[in-house]
Amino acid sequence: MNLVLLGPPASGKGTCSNYLKEKYHFKHISMGDLLRDFANADTPLAKMVNETISNGKILDEELTTKILYEYLKKNNLFDNILLDGYPRGLISVELVQKFLKIDKVIILQADYETIKSRILNRISCSKCGKVFSLTTYHKNYCDECGGELKRRSDDSIETLNTRMAEYERLTVPVINYFSKLGLVYKLDANEDYIKQLDKLMEMVK
Repeated sequence: MNLVLLGPPASGKGTCSNYLKEKYHFKHISMGDLLRDFANADTPLAKMVNETISNGKILDEELTTKILYEYLKKNNLFDNILLDGYPRGLISVELVQKFLKIDKVIILQADYETIKSRILNRISCSKCGKVFSLTTYHKNYCDECGGELKRRSDDSIETLNTRMAEYERLTVPVINYFSKLGLVYKLDANEDYIKQLDKLMEMVK
């Protein structure tokens, strides 16, 4: 079974996906992480991808899908996958369904003020990528691996507003598309949604 996890920026996709990965053994693929890793390469295309991401803009859907497909093919990952933050637009939906069956789409819903607070207080480990909140974590190193904690370059109000506008323009139509197919399960990301996830997994077993 393949799942898609969608939601606005900082709605909790990382926490949600880690839970599904650890308890239900899904192969987690974060499209954001995959693109950031790709952007670190020393190529003209990677530099273009890096600039686009840093400005909070969405990459061309065909290019994004190609990067995803090459990663899946290289690692032979086409089943029991959790796609985090993808597909982002209707073009992506059409393209990804050519090589991957999507069985359920989980939508995290959170209000703007909650998202803004999370963005402004978010910090992550430069080594293992674990994410912390400055509201609850007060050390200057990661408790998982000891790595240095840093803010992401795209964690700003300006970038958030750009990404929210892109989410409304591109991803909301995707949610509507999958809703018509009866594949959407919505979670209240303002609250603790672990019980909601467990209920979902019981339903789709």
